[in-house]
Amino acid sequence: MSKLEHLVNAIARLNGMLDPESVCYRLRNPLMLRSYAMPGKHEIDPSGARIFGSVLNGYKAAMFDIELKAKGQSRANAGPESTLEQFLRCYDIKTTAAVDNIVSFIRRALQTQEVSRNTPMSYFLDSEDKQE
Repeated sequence: MSKLEHLVNAIARLNGMLDPESVCYRLRNPLMLRSYAMPGKHEIDPSGARIFGSVLNGYKAAMFDIELKAKGQSRANAGPESTLEQFLRCYDIKTTAAVDNIVSFIRRALQTQEVSRNTPMSYFLDSEDKQE
């Protein structure tokens, strides 16, 4: 499992992806991605969050989105130099408690204490991704 996949899972857990009463679960949208496409291109809820047809489609979109942002290839003002804390703002994760929750999850998933809120996003990219 890639480090970015662990990060998607950490955010999905924070968003309540496995809680059937959560908006995240009902929308099948682990990162609570919003649609910025032309109206009607994507199915959205009243708040503008994407509604996916399956959990698999939601996770595919999440992986695509997080990798694009981590590489600095989106309009999100994020990239490999961004700290994890800065990067999480792209997903509306701004509180100290929420960031700490993500850091704790990743540390446990990767079985390392080297990840912190100040870890650069380049850490999460595979070596072949960094060269693109």
